Amino acid sequence: MYQASSSTSRFILYLLLLVILFPSCIPHKDLITLNGNETVPKDFKTDKLMHTSQVQPYQVYRIQAFDQLLIRVNAFEGSTEQFLDQEFANDNNVNQNMNFEPASIYFNTYSVDERGYVNLPVVGKIEVAGLTANEIKEKLDEAYKPYLKFASTNVKMANSRITVIGEVKNPGVHYLYNERNTILDAIGLAGDFTDFANRKKIKIVRQTDEGLASIYLNMNRSEFLYSPYYYIRPYDVVYVEPSRRKSRDVGSNATGIVISGISVGALILSLFIN
Repeated sequence: MYQASSSTSRFILYLLLLVILFPSCIPHKDLITLNGNETVPKDFKTDKLMHTSQVQPYQVYRIQAFDQLLIRVNAFEGSTEQFLDQEFANDNNVNQNMNFEPASIYFNTYSVDERGYVNLPVVGKIEVAGLTANEIKEKLDEAYKPYLKFASTNVKMANSRITVIGEVKNPGVHYLYNERNTILDAIGLAGDFTDFANRKKIKIVRQTDEGLASIYLNMNRSEFLYSPYYYIRPYDVVYVEPSRRKSRDVGSNATGIVISGISVGALILSLFIN
C-alpha cells in the first residue's frame, strides 16, 4: 500500500514540475532577431537576396549645445611641402597619443556652450550649433587664414555615445567611433540580447528639437530596417524589455525550490510514520 502511494505521489510531483517549468521555455521564433516573420523558400541559397524596400537615408548629425568637440589646428610658416609633411605626420600621431577615456575627453576638448558657440584661441567665439563636423572644419579653416600662413583644422565630436539598458549582456554607456551607426551596432556593442530579451519591443528614446521622442521597434520583423530609427544618433537611449517568460522563469524556479522542500519534508515525515 505504501509503495503504491509513494509512486502516485512521485508521479503527481513530476507532473506539477512539468506544468510549472514548461511555460518558462522560449519558442525558437521569439529568439530570431532578423526576418522572424518571413518564410524562407526551400531552395534558398546564400547568394539570394531577400528585401522589400530601401533603408532610410542616413541624416548626418549636427552639433548642438553641450557637445564636446575635439579640435586640432595644424599651422606652419614654412614651405607648402613641409606643411603637408607635418599635416600627415600629425594625423598619424594623434590616434596613437590620444587617450579616449571619458575623463580625458572631457578635459581635453572644447565644449559647445548653451548658445551654440565654442571659444577657441586667437579667433575667439565661433558659432557651431547646427553645423556638421565637416562644415565646422571649413569654417575654422577660414577663420584662421588671416592669422596663419598655412592652417588646417581637424574637428571630431568627442562625446558621441549611446546608452543601452535592459535585457542585453553588457548594459551601460557605449561610445561611438564611427560616423554612422545602426541599432544592430548598438545591440552588438552591448554584447547581444539575453535569452529573455523581448525582440518585439525595443524602445528608443531620442532628443529632438521638439523634445524627447520615443518609438518601439520590432526586431523580429525585417521592417525595422526601413525605419528612420534604424540609424541611432548620439545620446539615444535603447531599452530592451524583458519578455513575460522571464518572470515566469523566476517564479517557476522559486516554486520548484518550495516544492522540493515540501517533497523532502513529506518523505522524511513518511519515514517517521512508517
